[in-house]
Amino acid sequence: MKKFLYIISLFLLAACDDGDIVEKYTYQQEGIKVAVDVNISGTESWPDGYSVTLSGFANQKNDKDIAEYSEISKQIIPTSNGKIHIALGGIPQSVNYLEITVLNRIRQRTLTVWQHELTSDEKNRRDTITIDAGTLNAGMFHYIQTEYFDKSCANCHGLSEGGAAAGLYLTNGKSYAAMVNAASHKRPSINVVTPGDTANSALHLLLHGRFPEVKHNHKDKLATDHDKEIIDLWILSGAGEE
Repeated sequence: MKKFLYIISLFLLAACDDGDIVEKYTYQQEGIKVAVDVNISGTESWPDGYSVTLSGFANQKNDKDIAEYSEISKQIIPTSNGKIHIALGGIPQSVNYLEITVLNRIRQRTLTVWQHELTSDEKNRRDTITIDAGTLNAGMFHYIQTEYFDKSCANCHGLSEGGAAAGLYLTNGKSYAAMVNAASHKRPSINVVTPGDTANSALHLLLHGRFPEVKHNHKDKLATDHDKEIIDLWILSGAGEE
């Protein structure tokens, strides 16, 4: 009887070692899977501690606002021609928005460059969602120009019929040369923007209400303190033109 059991055991071990046995189960990654194609520039203009990413965000508890911190993210690594194919898997169902966004060290959104709202059909798909995000500029100065100067400042500084207030042009294509290392019209001892030095940058002083030479109040020209922080970050990191 013992001999019979020994033979059966050898048979079973041999069957387990058979190289022809096909694996019955394969690993399936949980969550939503997305692949984004984008031609992007300006990713290297951000200082240490900030990164341009593909990120997923949920709604706040009130379901009206988008959360401030990402649920999941993957850094976009620049290429020589700017063309990126970035895949992100394991996206939780709680995520409602995909963004190409700048995050700080604690995965808090600094600014959004591109956004896609996931539909219910997309969130229920088992295959990979492929999205073309087009051509984007994630550069710091490009964002400041388009979001702040073009929308708030250029109306008085370059677009008005009377020319540019204080001789300062903040229109696209003229603003950088008019500010960076250019002496302030109202206080010639400092520049409008001194790279790396907010204390000697008239733009910083003006936005924070510490430039009495200018009578018009500029403290509320930008919507939030966060907007002013982005401009300060740009100045402190070298005020690049990218």
